[in-house]
Amino acid sequence: MTIVPRYLDQSADWSLSVKFSFCFLVTLLFSVEASAITNARVILHDGSVIFANIVDYRVDQLTLDTSFSSELKIDATLVRDIEASPDDRSLSSLLLKDGRRVEAAPLIVTGGILALSDGEVIKLTDIDKLNPEPWEMGQGYAWEGLASAAFTVARGNTDSDQLDVAINTQFDSTRDRFTLRASIEQDQASVVVSSDAEASDNVTRSRETSADNWQVVTKYDYYLEDWSNHYLGVNASVEADKFTDIRLRSYLGPYYGRKLFDGAWGKLDSELGFVWVDTDFFDADDTEYLAANWNITGESEILGGDSKIYLTHVGILNVSDDNSLILDTTVGFGFPFFFGLEAAAEFRLDYDGAAAAGKESVDQSYNLRVGYRW
Repeated sequence: MTIVPRYLDQSADWSLSVKFSFCFLVTLLFSVEASAITNARVILHDGSVIFANIVDYRVDQLTLDTSFSSELKIDATLVRDIEASPDDRSLSSLLLKDGRRVEAAPLIVTGGILALSDGEVIKLTDIDKLNPEPWEMGQGYAWEGLASAAFTVARGNTDSDQLDVAINTQFDSTRDRFTLRASIEQDQASVVVSSDAEASDNVTRSRETSADNWQVVTKYDYYLEDWSNHYLGVNASVEADKFTDIRLRSYLGPYYGRKLFDGAWGKLDSELGFVWVDTDFFDADDTEYLAANWNITGESEILGGDSKIYLTHVGILNVSDDNSLILDTTVGFGFPFFFGLEAAAEFRLDYDGAAAAGKESVDQSYNLRVGYRW
């Protein structure tokens, strides 16, 4: 499903150009102002000196806002000294790797050593986070998500309406995590039933549905106290797809999960468990069975520029005699516009080894989406 702009007149083109130009100028002005401020001097072990704003410190990585990069990331082991400007005496809140919350004022590092406000001396690499959010200290949840849509209205030789809406949101704390993924696709097209060759306006069309499906997936994860990268969880899903003969398919079950990677370059989670699958078909015989279930989710900013590569994979294997397999895989590349808007190109491949008789087991799609991230 693709977003296709159609039949824009000249006035619409001019108005659109003005809006984009205005947004570009505003973004440019703010970036110039930010790059002119230098409140710290960072000295590396090789003698390099960087004047910049200190934006963040996470997972042994220092993020700087410089005149040549708004998000320059430097490994903490490369940093020798950090000198705050004389007029910057504000307190810096630090969350250490041992779980303590301390303060430093000003933020001055000498030879990789930092003196805290109470006189204690620590290494720069002992810091876990700079100015942590309340949820990172066990207070409440961090809420993030992406709502996106692909919508096409075509009139003329082609008469069709296409709507694809998706929501992916997550509530994360130091104790547990809630995840919700939902999508709906509704496509309609006009098919010529009869026409008069001598009268171009005498055409009879019939509206027919070409896609009608939806899905909701919910997950809950509880982090194990002794193993911060391990967790137990339960997931549930409900979906329907008229054109694959699925009136309603649901599954529910527990799993064990592990964070394989959770660093500055990206994160990757894997989960393995069991689910009970119940499928109600329109025409085929209904099925119920116990299945092995695995999930792989991840994202990475390795390409830079705030762009993201993301992956969602779900596998369900029937443990009974037929060993039917269900695979749902989505791979995408997202990149930001402005004001939180994001565009994404997605490839989705679904395989249903338990498809009803006469239905295709493989379904693939290419989507261009526009959404809002928070």
